Amino acid sequence: MTNTIEILKKIKVDAVYGKKKHFNAADRKHNYNLCLGIPNLILNIISGSILFYVLTDGIDSWIKYIPLILTLIIAILGGIQTFNNYEKKIEGHKRVGNKYLAIMKKCIRLDSYIKDNAISNDKLIEEIEILSKQIDETNVEAEAFPTNQNDYLKAKKGIENGEESYTIEELSI
Repeated sequence: MTNTIEILKKIKVDAVYGKKKHFNAADRKHNYNLCLGIPNLILNIISGSILFYVLTDGIDSWIKYIPLILTLIIAILGGIQTFNNYEKKIEGHKRVGNKYLAIMKKCIRLDSYIKDNAISNDKLIEEIEILSKQIDETNVEAEAFPTNQNDYLKAKKGIENGEESYTIEELSI
């Protein structure tokens, strides 16, 4: 049974790291999307407003080129957003993170069943095989939504700081 419990613990650890990495990546890409999207929106509003025309009408200096520069910046920001397809990537990271979360929770339940002697060895082996298949499938799906080293380091730091542990106060709700 010791080896079986070790396998379960390893699956749980993999799921915890996978979950945190993908939620971190989703947050990071959401921030990128905001950092590009908000200026793009503001510049679009400014460049499309009558105020912009009024301010630059009849000017013969370099200021008359500001609308062209703004249009170029708007096109670049929009192009970066379109190319990176942040919305799809955010959704994918969250979906993968939620799959890892479900696997992690199932590991916690199975661990509790073991400690309470509420599961037979055969049933435990069957459930671990199902979990192994689920995490393998999730890992394959996660390949389409890569994370980076910073996502991992942030996940590791969060785990080490107790983000994955419940406090006594939380458990008494």
